[in-house]
Amino acid sequence: MSVSNPFHRTLVSSHSYSLVLALFCLLVLANYAQIKYHEQQQQTTQRLRIAKHNLLPTCTDTVYTKSSRKQNTNHTFINRHEYPICKFEKDGPIPVIFIINGRSGSDATWATLSTLAGGKSPIGEHTGENKVKAMEFLGTMTEQEGNWWVTEHLCQFAHQHCDKPLAGFKWKPFRDSWELPAAQGMLKKLRDFKEPRIKVIFMTRNPLDVQISKYKHRHSKMSLDAHCRTNDVKCIENMKKMGSGMHLPTDELLDTLEEAYDNFDYFKSSLKEFEIDHITTTYEDLYGRDDAEEWMRIFKFLGRGPTENLTMTNVVNSFDLAPTFVNHHNVSLANYAEVRDLLIGTEYEELLH
Repeated sequence: MSVSNPFHRTLVSSHSYSLVLALFCLLVLANYAQIKYHEQQQQTTQRLRIAKHNLLPTCTDTVYTKSSRKQNTNHTFINRHEYPICKFEKDGPIPVIFIINGRSGSDATWATLSTLAGGKSPIGEHTGENKVKAMEFLGTMTEQEGNWWVTEHLCQFAHQHCDKPLAGFKWKPFRDSWELPAAQGMLKKLRDFKEPRIKVIFMTRNPLDVQISKYKHRHSKMSLDAHCRTNDVKCIENMKKMGSGMHLPTDELLDTLEEAYDNFDYFKSSLKEFEIDHITTTYEDLYGRDDAEEWMRIFKFLGRGPTENLTMTNVVNSFDLAPTFVNHHNVSLANYAEVRDLLIGTEYEELLH
């Protein structure tokens, strides 16, 4: 006859109780997790429902997308569903991306284009004003983020300047940042986006003149503004004074000019390969001719602005920024003979004037 062991019964009972308690705790945790999941889903649905009825006003002072990461509010790509929905207005500003390097006449050209189109609008360097800033900005975004940002930013910028004919920003093309995933995403979006078509202008300038302009601003003994207003006589005089008799270093000049031409070809080919609808122009065609045909060609492409009977007198009279570049290299360069002799016989000889 077996004898029941009270200690054994107590141990079994204790184990059973622990098992039941553990199962109960697991059920409670699972139920809690399910409740939290449904709460989050409801919150997301609610935010989306709010956003759906929260269209960005036709005119607004707020642009959430000045930077992809740092906003004037806490909006980022991650919580983009909380943004007021931005839609391009049918009769709103034409959205434009102006692809152009520094010291190539971008501000003066944009001011003139927008003025002649119906009203001057601002333009900024929203992807970075130099190589470092461009890498910092575009390097923080994925391809998906860049793809989203480019049209979202243009749309919000257009709403901020709702009473202007054009709304756009400069994209300074640097080869390293151009090849980043975010930039590639932007280019794909420019190719695919059709409502409305984003107008892309690619503009270049004589790279020798670009180097002279850069040298003037970097090595001036007096403080120079980036540009002069047409009525600022003192600024214009200082600019022209500092732009005469400069000694341009020639040690790396040929390499610099070669790199500039290589980059021109690279960016042109890239826009073509991405099948992006764009127009290519030059500083020389806009400012070095007696007629305004090139200006009208751009206005035809934009679909806004004068497309016939425009004269260079009309163009010059609309200038907000004064031209301050010295037109003749034998005046702007103290070592003109050295530069001339270096370039003669090369493909860059045509850059002399």
